[in-house]
Amino acid sequence: MQFVDVRSDIAFKKIFGNEGKKEILISFLNSVLGLSGDREIDDITIPTTT
Repeated sequence: MQFVDVRSDIAFKKIFGNEGKKEILISFLNSVLGLSGDREIDDITIPTTT
């Protein structure tokens, strides 16, 4: 089985780039940025592409 390199822009957008995956993206960003408490991200807007 081959895995996708999530460091590529296309793979990142596929994994995190839609409203259905918004909670996963918020959790990922809070974890990577080390945010917690009142500094934690609680909502995010994902722009639509045309």
